[in-house]
Amino acid sequence: MAVGPCTIALQERRVQLVESWSQNVTHLQELLYQVGALTEEDLSLVRGGGRLGVRDSMRNLLDVLHGRGEEACRAFFHVLQSQRANKESESMVAAIPPEGSGTSSSGSGPTNMQEHLTKHKDILGRQHSPVDYLSIRTIRCSSSESSDESCSFTDITLSRCVGYTVPLQYHQHEVAMVGDAFRSQDQVCTFQDVCQSLLSVPAEDVSLLSGVAGSGKTTVVRRLVHEWAKDSGSQKIVLSLSFRELNLLSEPQSLQELLLVHYSHLKPVLPWVIDSQPGRILLILDGLDEFRFPLEFERSPKCSDPERKLGMGEMVVNLIKGHLLPGISILVTSRPHAISKVPPLLVTQLYSILGFSKDQQKHYFEQSCNSPLVASAVWGYVSSYQPLQLMCRIPAFCWIVSTALCDRAPCCLSQVTTTTLPNITRTTPAGSSDSSTSNNRAEEATPTPSTFSSTVPRVMLMSGHVKPITITEIYCCFLKSILVFHGEGHSQEGCSPQCLQEAPRVLREMRPTLRDLGALAFKGLLERRFLFDQADLSSFSLDCSGLSKTFLVEILREDRASLTCQRSFHFIHTSVQEFLAALYYVLQALSGADPFSGLKSAVGVALFPVALHKVLTSTANKLLRPRRLLRRYVKKAFSWGGHHQSGHMDLFCRFVSGLLVPQTRVILDGLFRGRSQILPSPSSSSLSLPSSPPPPTPPFLLSLLHSQLQYGRLSPERQVNVCHCLYEAQDPGLAQRLQGWLQVLAQKQVPDQSGPAKRDWSELAFLLQLIPDLQDLNLEAQGLDAEGLRRLLPVLPLFSTLRLGQNPLGPEGAVVLACAMQSPDCRVERLWVVGTGLGCKGLKVLTEGLKDNHTVVDLRMAINHIGDVGAGCLADLLRTNHTLKDIRLRDNQITDKGAELLLEALTENTTLEYLWMFDNKLSKEGVRKLKEFARGTSHLDIKVCI
Repeated sequence: MAVGPCTIALQERRVQLVESWSQNVTHLQELLYQVGALTEEDLSLVRGGGRLGVRDSMRNLLDVLHGRGEEACRAFFHVLQSQRANKESESMVAAIPPEGSGTSSSGSGPTNMQEHLTKHKDILGRQHSPVDYLSIRTIRCSSSESSDESCSFTDITLSRCVGYTVPLQYHQHEVAMVGDAFRSQDQVCTFQDVCQSLLSVPAEDVSLLSGVAGSGKTTVVRRLVHEWAKDSGSQKIVLSLSFRELNLLSEPQSLQELLLVHYSHLKPVLPWVIDSQPGRILLILDGLDEFRFPLEFERSPKCSDPERKLGMGEMVVNLIKGHLLPGISILVTSRPHAISKVPPLLVTQLYSILGFSKDQQKHYFEQSCNSPLVASAVWGYVSSYQPLQLMCRIPAFCWIVSTALCDRAPCCLSQVTTTTLPNITRTTPAGSSDSSTSNNRAEEATPTPSTFSSTVPRVMLMSGHVKPITITEIYCCFLKSILVFHGEGHSQEGCSPQCLQEAPRVLREMRPTLRDLGALAFKGLLERRFLFDQADLSSFSLDCSGLSKTFLVEILREDRASLTCQRSFHFIHTSVQEFLAALYYVLQALSGADPFSGLKSAVGVALFPVALHKVLTSTANKLLRPRRLLRRYVKKAFSWGGHHQSGHMDLFCRFVSGLLVPQTRVILDGLFRGRSQILPSPSSSSLSLPSSPPPPTPPFLLSLLHSQLQYGRLSPERQVNVCHCLYEAQDPGLAQRLQGWLQVLAQKQVPDQSGPAKRDWSELAFLLQLIPDLQDLNLEAQGLDAEGLRRLLPVLPLFSTLRLGQNPLGPEGAVVLACAMQSPDCRVERLWVVGTGLGCKGLKVLTEGLKDNHTVVDLRMAINHIGDVGAGCLADLLRTNHTLKDIRLRDNQITDKGAELLLEALTENTTLEYLWMFDNKLSKEGVRKLKEFARGTSHLDIKVCI
C-alpha cells in the first residue's frame, strides 16, 4: 500500500491531534462514519467497548485511519476542516498537505530535536563504553584514542532462529550447556547481523537474547548501544532499562514517567517521539531472569496509554504484547531458564549467545594479557586442557582464567605440586629450559598427541602438571591473585617473591571476611537468590567496602518520591558466588563446624542462645571423631545437591570436591593452614616446591562419589555431575577409565559385561561433554541397556547421528529415546536402532516422541519384530511427520495388513523418499501393490522383494 501525504501527516501530527481533538472524538467518529471512511466494526474497535478514555479512543481512531490508507486519512482532514468554526485549531488545519505534495521530516517534531538526540547518543555512548570486571586490567586498544573503538570488544558467536520452542524443565547447570550450544543447528550469526537487524527502521518485533550467566548478554547490549551511538546516520532511538532497576520500583508508575525520569535529558522530545514516532524506538530490557514481578500475560489488563500508572509486571506485559507503544522494537535479554516467561507467539526471533569460539578465546587473551608472549603461553595452556577450554567459551570465565594466569598469577602456580597419571609421556619443546622463572613456566610443555588426537580431552592424558588442571584450582588461583596482587594497598606492577612470601599472611588475615562472604553466598545459593540488600550484608557483619566491594557489585537506585537511594548487591559472577559458598562450606567442615548452623547463627534464628549453642556444638564434636564429622558434612553437601534436580547446585558440589583435595588447597596456603588436623595441612613453603608431595585425595571422598554414581534414584544429569566431581577430586583411576571409553567410541573394545564390574555409562556421558566436535555417536553392539541409555540422556540429543544397533534397549530404552527426540535441543538427524528389541510396544512409544520432532530424517530399525501393530504406529506417524525421508524396516514380521496401513498413510505423506521392506512376511500380491504404488509416486522409492 502506497503511503500518501495525508497518511504521513497523520503520523507526524499524531501528538497534536490527540491533544487538540480528543474531546471531540465521538463527533468525529459519527462524521467519518457518515462519509464512509469508517465501518461499524471500526467504530466498535475505536470505542473499545466503552472502557477507554477519550485519549485512548482518539489514538485508536488514528490507528484505524492509518490502517485504512490514504483516502481515509484525507477524509479525516476534510472533516477537521469542516469543523473549523467549532474548534480553534487553525494550525492543525493548515497542516493538511495539498494533494500530490509530501512532508519534510526535517521540519517535523519539536525544536532542536536533533540536538537532543545527539546529546542522548553521547550520554549512552559514554555509559556503555567497554569495561573490564573490577578494572583490574585495562584493555590495551581501549586506552588509545583509536578511531575504531569497537576493537576493545571481542567478537562473540551467536545463533538466530525464528521464534522459539518452549524448553523442557532444565535439569543441568548452565555451564553444562555451553559446549553443547556449539552443536546447535540454528543459523549462526555475528554481532553485526544482530546489530543490523535490531537497528533497522522500521522493525516492529520482540526479540529475545538468551545466554548463560557470564556469556556476555550485558556486554552485547553495551556494544549494541555503543555502535548505535557512533552511527550518526541511525534513525533509531535506543532506550535501555534493566530489570534489576525495575525491581526497585514497588509503586505503580506510568511508562512515560519512568522513561522521563530515567532519561531526563530527553524530556523536551520524548513525549512527542512516544506518541508520534514509536517505530523509531528500540527498547532494551536487560535481565528478565532477575525480574521479581510476575508476568501474567493472560490476566494483565490491557493498557495502551503510556501516561496511565501500572505495576511493573503489567507494564512489561503490555509492552511485549504491543498494547503500549505499538510499533516499537523490543529486545529482552535473559538466562535460558527464564525465556519461557514470554509466550512463543509474541517472539519474532530468538538470539542465543553460544559464547567464544576457539579463535575468539585466543583473541580475548591477546587483548587481556599484558604482552603477546604471555597471551600465547596462556592460550597454549588453556587449549591443552579440554575442560578449561570448554569453560572458556563463557566470556566471564575467560576473564577469571586470564586473571588467574596472566601477569602476576603464574608466580602463585609454582606452589602446585606434581601428580601422576599413568601410561602417558610428556615432551618438552625444543629450546625450553628448566628455569623456574615465570616466563618459562608460562611456556610449559604440552602433552604428546595420542592416537585419538581429534577427540581425546588432553587434560586427562597428562602425566604430570605444575599448573592447575581442574576448575577448582583455577578459581583458587583467581582468588589468590585478587587478594594478593589486586587488593587494597598492593602495587599494580608485576609480581615479586616478596608478594608470594606475604601471601599466606594476607590470606590468613582475610579469612574471617572470606568466611562471612562465603556464608552470604551459600545462603543465597540455598535460597536460589543472586541479589542481596543491605540487611543481608549486615546479618553477616559485612559492609560494602574492602574485600566485600571486591567481589560484590553495588546497584544504586534513586527513589525521588522519598529522596532516598535503594542499594542492592550481587556477586561479580554466579560461579564466583558458588565458589565462595563452597569455600565457606569446606572451611566449616574441616573445622568440625556444621556449615548450616553457621547460617542460623548469622541470621539470628538459632534455637539456643549463642553461648549454649557453642557449648553443645563443642561437646558434640568431642563425642564424634573429626573424620566422621567431616564425612557427615561432605555427604550432606552432595545429598543436598542431588535433591535439587534443577542443577543449580552442581558447580557448588564440584568446588567442594576440589577443595577437599590437599593438593588444591596448597594454592591457598594460609587460608586453611592450622584450621584442622582432619586432613593433613599443606606445606608452608612459599616459593619452592614442597620436598614431599601433599597427601592424595581422601579415600572417603572418592568412595562417597563412587557410591553416588551407583545410587539408583539419582537423575542422569546429577550422575554426570558426579563424574565432574570425580575429575575435580582428581580421582587417579578416572583417566584410565576414560581411555577405555575412547577405545569403545573408536569401536576397538567391547565393554566387559560380566558381573558387577560393568562400566558406568555416566562416565561416558561426562567424556562426551568434553568432546564438543564429535557429531557421530557410535555405540553399536556395546551391551548398552535401557539404564545405560538413561544415563546418557543428557547428551543423546546433541549428536547428528546415533548408532545404537545391536544393543538390548527394549521398550524401556524406547522411552529414553522418545525423551531425547522431544528435547527442544534435539539435533539428531539419523537414528539407527537396528536389532534393539523395541517390539511393537517400544515402537509405539518412539513414534509418539517423533511426532513433534523436526530433525530426524533417517530412521533405521530393522529386526525389531514390530509386526502389523508397529506398522500401524508408523502409519500414524507418517500422517503428521513431514521430516522423515528414509525408513528401513527390514525383517520386522510385517504382513500385507501392515503394508496396507503404511500405503494408506503414504497417500497423505509427500516427504518420505525411501521405504525399505525387505525380508518381511509379505505375499506376492502384497509386494505387487507396494511396487505399483511406488511406480505411481514420483517422490517415493519402495525397496521390496519376495
